Amino acid sequence: MSINCEIDWAEVHHDVALVDENGTVVARKRIDTGTAGLTALLEVIAESGGAPGTTPIAIETYNNLLVVALVEAGFTVYPINPRAVARYRERHGQAGGKSDPGDTAILANILRTDRAMYRPMPAISEHGRAVKALARQHQEAIWALHQTISRLRSVLLEFYPAALQAFPNLKHRAAVAALSAAPTPASGRALTRRKVVALLQRSGRRNDPNLVEQILPELKTPALRQPPQVELTTPMVSQGMGQTRTTNSHPSFSLSGKYEPERSFGIAMSRVPARVSKSRCRYPLRLLVRSSERSP
Repeated sequence: MSINCEIDWAEVHHDVALVDENGTVVARKRIDTGTAGLTALLEVIAESGGAPGTTPIAIETYNNLLVVALVEAGFTVYPINPRAVARYRERHGQAGGKSDPGDTAILANILRTDRAMYRPMPAISEHGRAVKALARQHQEAIWALHQTISRLRSVLLEFYPAALQAFPNLKHRAAVAALSAAPTPASGRALTRRKVVALLQRSGRRNDPNLVEQILPELKTPALRQPPQVELTTPMVSQGMGQTRTTNSHPSFSLSGKYEPERSFGIAMSRVPARVSKSRCRYPLRLLVRSSERSP
């Protein structure tokens, strides 16, 4: 008897359903997310006549620890996109109701009727999976960096537009250094030429007098302002986002696999090499993932 297994995963527990070739649910079980749950899952599959080589498993994720354990145990795992599950659910009912036990049977039936339309997880070596995980963290750090910069730009447009005129490229360290030294329009107008030169040198910019002459007039030009009490909130927001942007640009992982311990928090947990974060083309995500899948 052919058995198809589906796992509706969650943070606290997983719901499992086994379906035979006729679409009949032969077993249901709620399992733990740890080793006890894996043992219980293997037992219910064996009791239903399944085995690692003959029982495909469908689940709506590809990076869960249970997925890793099942692949190591010899099972063929099919990660199914949740949107595909939602469309399949609409084939059998239009009420829009959703439940974890119901989804388990839906996923099992997807494998039973349309298995050829989905790809199983490829066999990747441990080194390849490490490169793939690093590439994923690299991409997530880029997304987090861009999101933080967009939020910072929105805050500055509302409270401190002169800073955007003076530093249009918020990705550069000079912009973060200037916001740290002059986080409000009042403090920006109080900046001296010597202070701006020191900030630029500290952030790695060349000693260009023309650059200083471009920055100072923008900061000192009269502009519309928020009330003084409202302006006092600007340093807390802009400096916090600026620090997050800075930590996202500093390396904590290297492409050789060496890990440097974290010394910050928040989004910084997914920091990537500075050279990588400044160039999408130097280490494209698709090349890293493909190289990991070709690893022996």
